[in-house]
Amino acid sequence: MRLTPAGALVLVAFSVPVAIELRTLFGIFGVALPLASVVVFEAVLLAAIAVAYVASSDSDADAAAKH
Repeated sequence: MRLTPAGALVLVAFSVPVAIELRTLFGIFGVALPLASVVVFEAVLLAAIAVAYVASSDSDADAAAKH
């Protein structure tokens, strides 16, 4: 399945509030989560989205070359 630029943008926009609310979720359970860990989590999540986007566009280019 191809990840379009619009889809990648939606995933990035959705990931920001999820990462921020992660502190709230951990706070409910009594775990103090530093802001730096949220920043690292968001960076990893954004890197994963970027890798998925690049991989999906590469696989589409390979499929188009075979036809």
